[in-house]
Amino acid sequence: MDLDNSHDDAMLRGKIENKRIEHYKKYLTEKYRPPSKGGNTSARHAHVLIIDGEKYSFLALGAQQWAYKSDTVSFEYEITKEGYRNIIKETFVARTKDGVEVVRGNRGFKSRLRTAKTRMPASRREWRD
Repeated sequence: MDLDNSHDDAMLRGKIENKRIEHYKKYLTEKYRPPSKGGNTSARHAHVLIIDGEKYSFLALGAQQWAYKSDTVSFEYEITKEGYRNIIKETFVARTKDGVEVVRGNRGFKSRLRTAKTRMPASRREWRD
């Protein structure tokens, strides 16, 4: 793990190279949507990786994992004032156990986030009753 503080006083930067993932978790960060309305698969999720006992995270579209436990990963990250280690997504590289570089997960973006809550399956007039 290398730390570099030359570019910005607010954040430290670091680098992880060819490390195995201990745990990979995903958490929905947008409003929930039921499967009948399209589900949450393509919604924004927080992806949290635990490597050598340290948490690293990033926000991305979709619940699809960017790497599996059998993979090795390399990436750069920034440490915020609050102590969070935020992965810089553009630097994220996953390699299979054979050493082949793979691209997994949804690497896209969307301009608008979900803001509306899911409504009950009734008309708005019936809500008042």
